[in-house]
Amino acid sequence: MELIDNYGRVLKDLRISITPRCNYHCFYCHPLNMEMSDPPGTVSVSDVRHFLAAAASLGMDAVRFTGGEPLVRRELPQMIEAAASTPGVRDVAITTNGSIFRQRHKELVAAGLQRVNISLDALDPVIFRQITRGGNVEDVLDAIDLSLELGLHPVKLNAVVIGGVNDGEVPALTAMSLERPLHVRFIEYMHLNNAPFDEYRRQFVSGAETRRRIEERFGPLEPVETHPSSPARVWKIAGSQGTIGFINSVSEPFCSHCSRLRLTSDKKIRPCLLTDLELDIAWAFEADDPVVALKQALQTAAGRKPEKGSTLPTLRQRVMLGIGG
Repeated sequence: MELIDNYGRVLKDLRISITPRCNYHCFYCHPLNMEMSDPPGTVSVSDVRHFLAAAASLGMDAVRFTGGEPLVRRELPQMIEAAASTPGVRDVAITTNGSIFRQRHKELVAAGLQRVNISLDALDPVIFRQITRGGNVEDVLDAIDLSLELGLHPVKLNAVVIGGVNDGEVPALTAMSLERPLHVRFIEYMHLNNAPFDEYRRQFVSGAETRRRIEERFGPLEPVETHPSSPARVWKIAGSQGTIGFINSVSEPFCSHCSRLRLTSDKKIRPCLLTDLELDIAWAFEADDPVVALKQALQTAAGRKPEKGSTLPTLRQRVMLGIGG
């Protein structure tokens, strides 16, 4: 069975946010005056197990745990194990800032973690500390090295490019793909932090501009074949071990091939990242047969998935931290 929305898109990919907490405070995700905690009713290990059983029965076969920062959630290994042991699930991943990956990697790999997406917006320690409001880039670089050692391929690095902040870091980040099989993805800055509109427009850098800067430094990029549902258009520098991806959600939306649904940590399904539409499905987790109820909720969410979201700057009901990365 497949989960198909009203526009013929097959929905295969799940993003499950397990906490709104994060030990970093990146300004494009986490407004400084916003403190997050795990409120009563936050998704539990049992909830995740039921949700994955329902999703897998509808053909959804890839799950990525996000936050906030998912590694601050004590129960993450049990959730990874629930995903890895669900029949039909073929891909189990996390998105992490990498800061405490060294401390937790053994239990995560033992539970069945297959791959990682690591956020890395700058290599310069000062710029990195500015963006994360206090983070140490050496912790993230250690997480990258460790992920490669553990064979968590592909190791993807996510960098949000922000004009006047870290756009000068693009060449150094790109060079990380040369000698090692690292997949560096440059992400357009989305207005999901309710920044002042003028400030956002001033700091926005298109993926086309980022690519132009890369080719000025490294020469023409070679295309790499990618599945249409992938959010990144992928290229590589001739002779490199890794790749370069561009996630141009704002300037080149890929809505027509979107295959994702998101579960927030407070039990709402978000059919589209770039709208405020959410479906509260807490009732389904409390049903006598939660798997059947959650299957119904997922089918309803698929039917509500919009054709496209809005990429224009607008005030959002929830910022990125509360939605889940």
